[in-house]
Amino acid sequence: MSGSQTQAKEQAYILGHSERELVRLERQAALFADLTRDILLRAGLEKGMRVLDVGCGVGDVSLIAADIVGTDGAIIGLDPSEAALSVARARAEAKGLDISFVPGTLEAMEIPADIDAVIGRFLLLHMTDPGATLAGLAERLKPGTLVSFIEFDISTSYAQPALPLLHRCIERITEVYRRSGRTADMGAMLYPAYRTAGMAPEMIGLTRIGNDQDVDGFEFIVESTRSLTSAMETLGIASAAEIEIETLHERLIHEAQAGTDPCIFYPRLVGAWARVS
Repeated sequence: MSGSQTQAKEQAYILGHSERELVRLERQAALFADLTRDILLRAGLEKGMRVLDVGCGVGDVSLIAADIVGTDGAIIGLDPSEAALSVARARAEAKGLDISFVPGTLEAMEIPADIDAVIGRFLLLHMTDPGATLAGLAERLKPGTLVSFIEFDISTSYAQPALPLLHRCIERITEVYRRSGRTADMGAMLYPAYRTAGMAPEMIGLTRIGNDQDVDGFEFIVESTRSLTSAMETLGIASAAEIEIETLHERLIHEAQAGTDPCIFYPRLVGAWARVS
């Protein structure tokens, strides 16, 4: 298999690019926007920077970064999906932000020499060799360039007291990534990935915590399951009949509000950042 074929395989987005999936991505962004902003600020993003957002999707991280760097800075959002970029451009225009969204992959892109930072969120978990991806990126950046990535630890989501249906949903989602050769808990693997690339990252982990009234959080789990249902069936994890997607949201809420008064921990976000030496 050639290098380009390997990269194409690594960048296969297991959740797909349907219209519903693009909407799911926007809703996911709303859940984790404040945590993402916190990590980017800790990483050192600041006014005036020129930033490349890799795997920008519908523009969630690009929009946050644009607000941080201000009008003196610049954001380039890179993604292979034209459908996602179309949504990203419309969102940026609605907010009056001048962001350049370009189609393509990190492997093929000629990174501008004046880039001050490369960022990405929920990208490396889709790579079969995240360390090699970061190493290849670092080789193409000038010394001092900030490299900051944010990833999930999907399996860390749980409820206390336990909610069996919720836990089953998380286990199924986690298993899809594992069986398809991806890293379900990429947050925990950011450190060795950075070290493989010759960087010593600073890191932080942040968790969104909800309760039985967190309807948006339940919807996030349901829509993630919906996007992965086909993969779950193909990989032998669960059938559509077992998942019962059309009633899953209602059943999750009913379980959470059945009287146990649970505290719900959503997947941990881990941020890592370092500068190219």
